[in-house]
Amino acid sequence: MNQMNQLPRFGLVIAGLITFLGIAPAADWPMWRFDANRSAASPQELPAKLHLQWVRSYVPLKPAWPEQPLLPFDSGYEPIVLGKIMYLGSSRTDSLTAIDTRTGHEVWRFHADGPIRFAPVAWEAKIYFVSDDGYLYCLDAAKGTLLWKFRGGPNDRKILGNERLISMWPARGGPVIADGTIYFAASIWPFMGIFIHAIDAKTGTAIWTNDGDGSIYIKQPHQTDSFAGVAPQGPLAVVGDKLIVPSGRSVPACYDRKTGKLLHFLLADNSKKGGGSDVAAIGPVFLNGGAAFEMKSGKYMGSFVTEPVLTDDVIYGFSGTACRAYDLKNAEITPPRWKIEDTGSFDIKGGTALIKAGSRLYVGAKDKLFSVALPLPKTTWPEVTWEYPLQGTPATILAADDRLFVVTLEGRIFCFGKESTEPILHPMEVVAPKNDQWTKTAIGILDATQVREGYCICWGVGSGRLVTALARRSKLHIIAIEKDAAKVDAVRDMLIAAGLYGERVAIIQADPRSVILPPYLASLMVSEDLAAAGVPLNDEFFRKSFQVLRPYGGTMCLSIPEEKEKEFAQVVVNAKLIKGALKPSTAGSLLIREGSLPGADNWTHEHADAANTRVSTDDLVKAPLGLLWFGGPPNEGILPRHGHGPQPQVVDGRLIIEGVDMLRAIDIYTGRLLWEAPLPGVGLFFNNTAHQPGANAAGTNYISTPDAIFVAYRNGCVKLDPATGKRIGEFKMPEIGAKKTTPRWGYINVVDEYLIGGADPLYDPKIDAVLQQLANAKISDDDPAPKKTTLKLPSIKLSDNDSLSASKHLVVMDRQTGKVLWTASARYGFRHNGICAGGGRLYAIVTGEWRLKQMYVWFYFPIAGTFWLLGALGLLPRVKSSTKGEG
Repeated sequence: MNQMNQLPRFGLVIAGLITFLGIAPAADWPMWRFDANRSAASPQELPAKLHLQWVRSYVPLKPAWPEQPLLPFDSGYEPIVLGKIMYLGSSRTDSLTAIDTRTGHEVWRFHADGPIRFAPVAWEAKIYFVSDDGYLYCLDAAKGTLLWKFRGGPNDRKILGNERLISMWPARGGPVIADGTIYFAASIWPFMGIFIHAIDAKTGTAIWTNDGDGSIYIKQPHQTDSFAGVAPQGPLAVVGDKLIVPSGRSVPACYDRKTGKLLHFLLADNSKKGGGSDVAAIGPVFLNGGAAFEMKSGKYMGSFVTEPVLTDDVIYGFSGTACRAYDLKNAEITPPRWKIEDTGSFDIKGGTALIKAGSRLYVGAKDKLFSVALPLPKTTWPEVTWEYPLQGTPATILAADDRLFVVTLEGRIFCFGKESTEPILHPMEVVAPKNDQWTKTAIGILDATQVREGYCICWGVGSGRLVTALARRSKLHIIAIEKDAAKVDAVRDMLIAAGLYGERVAIIQADPRSVILPPYLASLMVSEDLAAAGVPLNDEFFRKSFQVLRPYGGTMCLSIPEEKEKEFAQVVVNAKLIKGALKPSTAGSLLIREGSLPGADNWTHEHADAANTRVSTDDLVKAPLGLLWFGGPPNEGILPRHGHGPQPQVVDGRLIIEGVDMLRAIDIYTGRLLWEAPLPGVGLFFNNTAHQPGANAAGTNYISTPDAIFVAYRNGCVKLDPATGKRIGEFKMPEIGAKKTTPRWGYINVVDEYLIGGADPLYDPKIDAVLQQLANAKISDDDPAPKKTTLKLPSIKLSDNDSLSASKHLVVMDRQTGKVLWTASARYGFRHNGICAGGGRLYAIVTGEWRLKQMYVWFYFPIAGTFWLLGALGLLPRVKSSTKGEG
């Protein structure tokens, strides 16, 4: 009897020791990829034949960096399992949900104040996770109640990041636990400070913090010395006494996990090797971005597998179109190269997920899911022990609680077990809100303000009905600020059920009087009830909230009782809001931030202005500078930087960027996409990765002004509306020159009421046919998305042929009507980068043939050199300069 009583105690001691060391019991999957070194290999033996038990459907996730293949860390749900509960974080609903592994039923849900982009960690009946709100959370695993939380950055300042209001220092170094210590990292921008933490998992107190490695002086790519550092994005990993910190698209950094001291970060040496958010480590090596590195030094050892599965003797992974096994036990690790033998393989094209559970590998690819027996044979196909006709793309596979769980990129979770049973289906349900009084109120606000897109701040969440109605009736992204925790949770659940929470509506639990919001954020500001939200109608509130309104029309719409309108107006006057206008409306009192920020200015040409001064008259941009927002629309379709295309321009709060087949406008205050205008082939000359002069020689092909954007396109000049991107006009070149034909438009400039065009430019004759095809191509102005050219365009290197560097003729038009005012012709051409306008005059440099160039060298330089020498000796009279002279 005594021996029987002792056995359970002994088992508990062993289980406690295993948990303390961060080693998972066989029935659990407590971290991303199973354990601290991210091996994706569990000892649990699953039943040979598996049957579908249940399926749960969620909305697919929108990753932070959809165009970055090296940063897939939040492209799909990444659950873990502790006991008989699955824990699932969501970057869409900013919540962590507990799910019964046997039924698929939701048990509880916990809300954070920002997206949850990484898998949580389970340890000693607790759940830990990080969020873009900058915090590490610790919850009771059974109840979902908060035990403690730890802030990763220095304060709670907010910023727009990836189109969400998050912490200035988002926690994107995913958590890992070892020896009772949780490691995580906050901030992804070295110049804003990087914070790597070791936290006592029981108490939530810091063991150490490294907050200095964001500004170390190191070698960067191209072997350039600069202040930089690790930029944590990805799940951290632990092996032995080392902590591996993924650094976004760069190689990981290695730290001493006992002290937090940086051991190595070979950013320059490995600038084009490895990289990415996924890292796995075992013994003397770590794997990252399809490459292998020596743990001790960080040196690159060669390309290797993706989706690695690590054991003490064998490494499995995808390589090319096969899944392979490599003999780690007998590998020769001698950087910069290593020798490791391929001991077995099988064909699998496009593998997306791979784990080991017991004696089998479980493999996922698009519309494929199967298991194979180990070891892998050298020459024959392995034994397929089980397969399932899955529909979708597996993103994650895990084995726990005698079950296999598969999560697809499409947002579905499949649970497979031993029992042959009728599967339980949990479809995605959306509860449509009913129309009520707040629907009418929302319509009134939208009609009165004419604001239907952008970001909206709601002071206090109230009943949640106003934010719901605004979301349903507009394209606004609404952010409610509410201090009442119970009310916040209730309305969040309501909005999740309505399918609106996250991208459309988010709630920040904070006191409206003390919350730190980024400036220039809100196109609209509303409230159900300011008094109930705890917002005082005083000077301080209006000064603070006015700073949050976006210039160029950001509007606060408040319902003020008639008897208090005069008092309210006086408060606004007392607040002394520069460029603030108070207007009445049927929806309430409107406080509008009109026009630009005092001291701000535009950048409308390639070199600032028509005179090519490269001097900005903006008085607000001064050092030190900080981060206002990051993210915005993907760069897909934008010109490659090596082609040296036209640089972006800024006009009245809009950043105008050229693409291969379109022009794009984004909001400079929030990064929000405003419009895209389809112009197939507009970036033809700059769409390559050769190191060419590009716009430095050819000049820009568009000019931005407050009333129109002028684009040199095909054989003419297209006028676009800066507010919408719609075409509002088009001008053609006049017949000019001996041939009396309409020439191609090659140069463009705008000054005052004049449109200056360069006609008949230099170009490579071999592309004339392609240009003609573009000229004949038809596009629809009503097409909401830019049409891409389907033509096979040749590679154009402007440095080889000097394309578009000069034009034969100059034509000056009235920029409103297109009327030709005068023309001028050159024997050879007007150099595009030598044309400028100012003081009522147009200046140009005329190109010549080889003999003229010789005269330039032998005649100009000696004379110029003489004058330079006389000037340096002080022998020339000084001339007072003027920027407004006659030239």
